[in-house]
Amino acid sequence: MSGEDRFEILICPERGDGVGTHSQKFIDSSPDGLDLVAKQVPHIETAIDLLLDGHGDIVPVSGEWWYENRIKELSAGLVLPRREPTRVLVSEDKPEYIPKNGVIIADCEILKRQMKRSRKDLNVQLAEDLEDIPSDVFERVEWLENKRENGEIDGFITSRTLHSSLPSKPRRHTLGMQRQDDVRSRFIPVPLEGYTIFLTRKDFPASRFSKVIDAGAALAFRLELTVLDSIEENLRDKIGLIIEQRKVRTILQDVGNRGKSLGSENPLKEWKTFSGGDEHQGPKDSEPRIDIILETINRDGSVTTGVERIFPIEESHSGTQNLVFNWQQVLKIAKETPEEEKRGRMKQLMDEYIDEMVMSGRLSEDRIYAPLFKEEDHN
Repeated sequence: MSGEDRFEILICPERGDGVGTHSQKFIDSSPDGLDLVAKQVPHIETAIDLLLDGHGDIVPVSGEWWYENRIKELSAGLVLPRREPTRVLVSEDKPEYIPKNGVIIADCEILKRQMKRSRKDLNVQLAEDLEDIPSDVFERVEWLENKRENGEIDGFITSRTLHSSLPSKPRRHTLGMQRQDDVRSRFIPVPLEGYTIFLTRKDFPASRFSKVIDAGAALAFRLELTVLDSIEENLRDKIGLIIEQRKVRTILQDVGNRGKSLGSENPLKEWKTFSGGDEHQGPKDSEPRIDIILETINRDGSVTTGVERIFPIEESHSGTQNLVFNWQQVLKIAKETPEEEKRGRMKQLMDEYIDEMVMSGRLSEDRIYAPLFKEEDHN
């Protein structure tokens, strides 16, 4: 092995985002014959300074850290295969079976709203709003687990890394996207969750890592950055976002979602016919597609605005921009105050529809001519 294959990776202590653990596993696997040497450093700031000064080759960071601290002298082109981005609920029961009016502590605003959407009766609070809660993430998760064991709360939402740090290893339940079961409530992940980014200097020989770095994850990461850069800052902690590169067959096997909605025994054939027309063969089942879900929820979990799109990789950037535009248009409409229909037949149809919604409990009378989203939902 030549000296050109030796790279020093500056690793910081685990911060609860899974990056340190993920990077160490990558180093231990010695991928593609690379000589990867882990150098422990006390702080991320120290690691970045050392990297910029040439005393190291790579600094692993989370996707969220890079989004908040982008440095023009460094490159974020190397992305490890993405870890599972969904959070977990630490509780004796699944969300559906938590006792009525149970107390759940969420670790971020979008999970709080998604949990309220799942169960209107639950008392969902943000961890940061609790008195005397520790600021250190590892101390915080132990503090919450003690409260749960003492019966003060029924459960709390946290990351997989922080759950695994608990010595007791309590039961956990994945808050998943439910692609195979559209009956259960789904939880679209927090933006940029699960990414481990290898920061390098601009002159780094990135091609040496081409066989071990996940190009699909790197593209998805760049697209998620694009989406976040297009969204108002006050909305960023109130959205769920997932961008993935998936094969056609995998998408069509989402029987709880898109595959089942085609209403065919052979959805792949139906999709080929629909998208290919008479003159084209249509997509192969092994072809990759960009799959995006973007949503936001109002404060009490009663209203969701979301957009989902699937498109070819060559349309990734234009498709992402169109998705954000469509989502912003839907959100704009949801904030508008609806006007009462005044025309004869249309008024009759709308009145009948509204009466049915009210009688079934799906709409309260005070919300009939009120905007779906209020200003406080996004402040």
